[in-house]
Amino acid sequence: MQILAFCGYAVASFMFYTFVPFLLKMSGSTLFNLSLLTSDVWAVVIRTFFYKQKVEWLYFVAFALVVTGLIIYSKTEKDLVSAPVIEEANADDQRYQLLNEDEEQSDHRHDATTS
Repeated sequence: MQILAFCGYAVASFMFYTFVPFLLKMSGSTLFNLSLLTSDVWAVVIRTFFYKQKVEWLYFVAFALVVTGLIIYSKTEKDLVSAPVIEEANADDQRYQLLNEDEEQSDHRHDATTS
C-alpha cells in the first residue's frame, strides 16, 4: 500500500512540475497562486466522499469566492496588464528601428564623403 501511495505522489509531482511552466507562461504567477487556493477543495471532496463526513457550508462559499476571483482576474488581466506592456514593447521596437535607420544613413553619408 505504501508503494502505491508513493507512486501516486510521484505521478502527481511529475504532472505538477510538468504543467506549471506552461501555466506560468500562459497566465502568469498571480493566476497560478490564486489557483493553488482551490487545492483545499480536493480535501473537502475526499472528506465528503471517502470519509463520509459533512463539511461546513462556508467551504462552498469560500470556493465560490475563489473561483469568482479567478474568473474575474483571468478576464481582466489581459486588458489591464498586457496592453500597456505590449504598447511599450512596440514603442521600444519603433525607437530601435529609427535608431538603426539613422545609423545606416549616417554610415552611407560617411562612405560617400570618404570615397
